[in-house]
This record gives sequence, C-alpha cells and structure tokens, in this order.
Amino acid sequence: MKKGSFPKGHKDLTSGNIWKNLILLSFPIMLSNLLQTFYNLTDTFWLGKLEGGRDAVAVVGMAFPLVFFLSSFGIGFTIAGTSLTAQYKGAGRISEIKKIFAQYIFILIISAFIFLFLSFTVTDTVLTMINTPDHIFDDSSLYLSYIIPSMIFLFITMLYQSFAHGFGDTLSPMKIQLVAVSINIVLDPILIFGIDGFVPAMGIRGAAIATVFAKFISAVLAIFFIFRKLHIVVPKLKEIKPDLMILKRIMKISLPSSLGMSMTSFGFVFLQGFVNSYGTVVMSAHTIGNRLTSLFMMPAMGLSNALASIVGQCLGAKKIERAKESIKITFYTVIGFLAPINILIYFYGEYLTRFFVNDPEVITIGVSMFRILSVASFSFSIIHIFMGVFNGSGFTKYNMVFNSSRLWLFRIPLVFLMSGRLTDFAFFASLTILHPFYEIMAHPLRDKPYEALWWSMLISNFITFAWAYALYLKGKWTKGTIHHPVDVMKET
Repeated sequence: MKKGSFPKGHKDLTSGNIWKNLILLSFPIMLSNLLQTFYNLTDTFWLGKLEGGRDAVAVVGMAFPLVFFLSSFGIGFTIAGTSLTAQYKGAGRISEIKKIFAQYIFILIISAFIFLFLSFTVTDTVLTMINTPDHIFDDSSLYLSYIIPSMIFLFITMLYQSFAHGFGDTLSPMKIQLVAVSINIVLDPILIFGIDGFVPAMGIRGAAIATVFAKFISAVLAIFFIFRKLHIVVPKLKEIKPDLMILKRIMKISLPSSLGMSMTSFGFVFLQGFVNSYGTVVMSAHTIGNRLTSLFMMPAMGLSNALASIVGQCLGAKKIERAKESIKITFYTVIGFLAPINILIYFYGEYLTRFFVNDPEVITIGVSMFRILSVASFSFSIIHIFMGVFNGSGFTKYNMVFNSSRLWLFRIPLVFLMSGRLTDFAFFASLTILHPFYEIMAHPLRDKPYEALWWSMLISNFITFAWAYALYLKGKWTKGTIHHPVDVMKET
C-alpha cells in the first residue's frame, strides 16, 4: 500500500529511531492527559474557594468513580480501535479499518440511548448505595444529572482519538483537549461565582454546565477532524449497520478491557462508600489525592498509550524484536520521568493539599496521604508499561484479569482488614472476643483507619506489578490478533 493511502499526519512506527518515535508520539498524549487533569483540577480548585468549599469538592470527588465506571466502556472500545487500527495499518490493510469505523459509529448511537436512560433512572439510587452524606446528596444528584448525559460527547471525542492514535497521529487529539480545557478554565469561575449584573452565581451547577459545554465543543471538533484527517476511513451512511463478524472481533478486544475497567471503576464506587463514611474531611483529601495522582501519572500513561501504537504497528508488520526493544526503552524512560516527580510528592504533600483546600484537618491528612501515594503511584506507572504492551497487541484480557484483581482480590479486602472494618461482621467480631491478640491484628491503623485506602493501594500495586511482569514473560502477546488463522477479514 502506498504511503499516500494513509490519512494526513500518520506515522510509520515500524522503522526509524525508536526513542524518537516514542517521544514524538507520547508527548502530545502526555500533554493531552495533562490537559484533561487540569480540566478536572479546575473544578476542584474553584469549588474549593466557595464557602463550605470542602463539601463542594467532596461532591465532585464523589461523582468521579461513577463517571469513571460509565466511561470505562468507552475506554475499552477506544483501546480496541487503537489496537486494530495500528495492527491493520502495520499490515497495510486500510480497507478493514473503514469497516471497523462503521461499527464504531453504530456502537456510538446505541451508547447515546443508554446514557440518556441512566441519567433519568439510577442516579439517586446509586448515591444512596454509596453512603452519600445527606447534606451533599441533592448537590451530587444535580451535578450528575448534567454530567452523565454529556458523556456521549466524550465518546465522540474518544472515537476520533482511538483511530487517530492507531494511525500514529497524537497531535490533533491534543489540540481538541487544549480547546476543551481552555473553555473550562474560562467558564468555571464565571459560572461558579457569577458576574454582578451579568451572570448569576451558580456554584456546583455552574461547574457542571462549564464541563458539559466544554465536552460539547470537543465533540464538534472531533467530528471536524474525522472528516478532515480520517476521511478515507469514514463509511457511507448505508455502511453503518451491524456486521456480526467485525463486531465479534471488536468485542474480543474491547470487552475484556471494558469489563476490566468497569470492574475496577465499580470497585472505586464501592471504595467511595468507604471514603464517604468518614465525612467530608477525608472525602476532600481523597479527592485531591486522586486528582493529583492522575496528574503525576501523566508521563507513564502517555508513554503507555504511545507504546500501544508502536507495539500494534510492529506486530502488524511482524517485527517482534523491534516491539521488544520499544518496551525496554519505554521502561527506562518512565523511570527517568517518574522518579524525581515522586520524590517531590513525598516531601511536599502539605503544600499540594493547601493549594486546593486551606483547611487544617484536610492538610493534616494530605501530608501522610501523599507520602504513601508517592510510592504507590510509582509502582503503578510501571504497570502502565505492561498495559500498553497488552493493549497494543490486542491481549486486553490480561489487563482485565490483573486490573480487576488488583482492586477486588487485593485492595478492597486489604482496606477492610487494615481499617479494622472486618470486625463489623459477626464472625470476625467473635474472633476478637475469643482471641485478644486478634484485636491488635484487626486494627493495624487504629488511630487513622482511613489510611487503609492508601496503604492497600501501595501493597496491591506491587503484587499486580509482579503478576503483569510474569504475563509479559510468557510471550503470548507477541502473536498479536490480526495474523491469527481465523482472521477471515482480507484486504480487498
């Protein structure tokens, strides 16, 4: 296939200097992810300046796990789109990408109806299930009533990002993110605090409206770039219909990833109930920790996504050794980026917390929280490398297994064990009575039980890292997915 057959802005990742390709590809992704984090931090920052700011911050933080749970399905399809696009591009089979794109549009239409249904039916039920404090319940419900329907705009943006990354174009998705963040930064303070005589102060509602509008503009720009940069893979209207064979191939890659991420995000919803039980002080600190951890993870996430595109194209072109060399180079690059960042987090957690909420109780929790998170997030950044390998090769079932296990098999049980919550159950309470020594073992964090949130994260991440490395060494990922004997989709 001739080079000119590919969309404008594509990159051939099967040749050239690996480190240069990695940096050129990952830098826009890092910046895009960084912008997304600023997008989230903007709400946290301005809402924290309201009177009773820690309650407003708690509302946004409480909503995050639920939104993540719903978006996890879109993220799974994004991973599948990038993997298939990269592998088919590496193999020079561009007509198959057009068929896949048609199925993604069909999936997007179905998703729109699902989000509208959920926004009108289950929000309050879920808020009740996760122990949302009464005094922020109405605000939480209001915030989600705006955010959940707007997720269809997010899915449109994800659709473009998925295929653009597969072709090696990470720059245009970054431009979309830059515009969205700029809109949110400008609108947030205006809509939250208002302008006398012009715009009423809307508080949490204002933050939600700013977010929805920014997502809408992102979707519009994504559609513009689809027709400008990916026009050769855009199907005709009559081609947008279910194709069971292609849907099966997409589901084979996306479903494990979606299920893994949804199980993970549902675990975070479950953990949010644990966080909420300690009140808005812990909720606020936890929200700040989540937001900033996402920020500090940007290099690893960007390099992981770039690695997925490189691995996908290399496997499509049957260049296994180049794929392995790319992984090694990514490992050393992640270490170089993350080590100094996490050292700073360890020593300056107090100032990071104070920047968002200047509340003595929240700051005190933030100091110990960031010391634990600095080590926990470093180990998770290494896990992201293996996630990139498995996503790029299409072996997303690996990520599903160890990611869901990281939370449900290790972290959540550790939270209940280390916080002493196991004694809430009759059987373990009886052990405490029968064996006095068990009382000590059942409350290892007696004075600060909420710290179980972060200690459990640290331990579970190290276990998962060892597991992911073992799966990598097995080498099954080197087979890819499009060269399998049952692949009946041939270039026409």
